Amino acid sequence: MSTFYKWYNARLAAAPILTHCITTGFLFGAGDVVAQTLSPDPALKGRYDYIRTARMCFHGGVVFAPVVSQWYKLISTRIVIPGRPMLEALARMAVDQTVWAPVGIASFYVSMGVLQLHSWEQIQQELRTKWWPTMVGNYAVWPAVQFVNFRIIPLDYRLMFVNIVSIGWNAFLSWFSATSIHQSMETLEKAEHKLEELEAKVERRV
Repeated sequence: MSTFYKWYNARLAAAPILTHCITTGFLFGAGDVVAQTLSPDPALKGRYDYIRTARMCFHGGVVFAPVVSQWYKLISTRIVIPGRPMLEALARMAVDQTVWAPVGIASFYVSMGVLQLHSWEQIQQELRTKWWPTMVGNYAVWPAVQFVNFRIIPLDYRLMFVNIVSIGWNAFLSWFSATSIHQSMETLEKAEHKLEELEAKVERRV
């Protein structure tokens, strides 16, 4: 671990953007490996989709890492509240989750669609079907993670921290992106039906 820490520090000093891109691409790919390994999809039994993993690596290393590394620098220099570290971290987290999170999730689905040579109509349908459920999942996980990130983690290590936490999140994104729109709609309809049942039970008790 000490050796990796020294290597990472040296690479950050020599080529920060390239280092972020390589490590992020690798960890996005790791998320897809987890997704495919644990997937209940019978179509993946006995085979592995290497192209799918390559798409995740590409998005992580070429699209996500360069943008987010600069985004963290921007909010760390623009959102400064002297003497109020907790409030400062909370403000940075709030901006990150209201500005970047919606854009970042949309860019993921657009990127995956482009890499799969989908038409713009198909990509728009993906966004209509999957963007909001993904945002709901995002807000269940990332506000707390990003608060810790902005409060404790030094700027140069924030992207790496997010990438490590993201292995599980990227596994979810990879799986959800790979499901068909029909499957996604079925999942969404089931969730809405469960919510309606729960609301009906609450109303009956009231």
